[in-house]
Parts: sequence; C-alpha cells; structure tokens
Amino acid sequence: MIRAVRLAAALLLACLGLVVTVQAPAAADCTCQGGQQLEQQVQRADAVFIGTVDNVEVAGSDHTYDVTASRAYQGTPERSTQVFSAGGKNACGLGELAVGTSYVFLATGTEAPFEADSCGGTSEANPTKVAKIEALLGAGTSVEPPPPPTAQRTLVEDSPPAGFARAAAPGAAAAIIGLLGLVVVRRLAR
Repeated sequence: MIRAVRLAAALLLACLGLVVTVQAPAAADCTCQGGQQLEQQVQRADAVFIGTVDNVEVAGSDHTYDVTASRAYQGTPERSTQVFSAGGKNACGLGELAVGTSYVFLATGTEAPFEADSCGGTSEANPTKVAKIEALLGAGTSVEPPPPPTAQRTLVEDSPPAGFARAAAPGAAAAIIGLLGLVVVRRLAR
C-alpha cells in the first residue's frame, strides 16, 4: 500500500514537472523591450480606443477578438471591429481576453483587423489607465454605431391595380364549381 502511494506521488510530481517545463518556455519567448513608457506605446500605436470584447476566436496560438468600440482617442475604429493578436514564439500575444470586459487597445493598423500585443500596452480599461491615456491624447470621441439604412421605394409596375371583376373572378368560379358539385351529388343520391 505504501509503495502504491509513493508511486502515485512520484507520478504526480513528474507530471507537474513536465507541465512546468512545457509551459515555461512559452512565457519566456516573449521579449518585450523592458521599461517602455505609455507615451512611447501611444506614439507607436495607430489606433487607441476603448472596446468591449464580444467574442474570441482561437486559431492555433493566434487570437482574433470581436470588439465593440465605445471611445476612440487615436485612429478611427468602427463601432464593431476586430483586433488580431499573434501567438507563438516571440509573438507576445494578448492571450484569451475575457468576453464582456472592456480594454484599452493600443493597436497598429488603420482598419480592422487591428493588431495588438502585450508589448504595445493593451490592458484592461481601469480608471487609472483611462486617465493616463486621456492626459496624453485628450478626452477622445464617442464611437457611434452607423445610422440605420434608409428605406427606398421601388415602383413594381406602371399599370393600375386590377379591377373588381378581375379580383372577384376566382371566388365566383369556386362558388359555381361548388354548386355544380352539390347538384351532382344530390342527383346521384336519388
């Protein structure tokens, strides 16, 4: 019994050691230049905006986030936009961001999908981070949804609508056939 417990403990430690050694290089691969200030990150970013993550799509180690932008400080993101974050060796990806959480995205690119990584300064939108961004870039502008499409009337045909006689003809024909059928059934019943 004691031998089985020792064997189970040894297997557990071996598995934990394997997990640690397999996961450690992935975190060590990211080589951000240390000590970058927010000012430098903002200067490198093409778009700086606050957005809520609506969906996360994972393809291998890459992540694509469907984001609803609410406030733009730099660049012109649309209300519904996407942000891409590469994963893998030396990529410094953002990982799987929490759905329903608002983030300050410091991204590159001029249109969706924007690109962001952990070195660029993207992080959760807390009051301190937002205040620092607003101190650098101003109050920003609200990102409004696009206006709904306007209705377009299309003329189907140029002729006037059908008259009463033409509209009533199918109903009259059905009534006559019904009466003739009733007469035939009565005759056969005699």
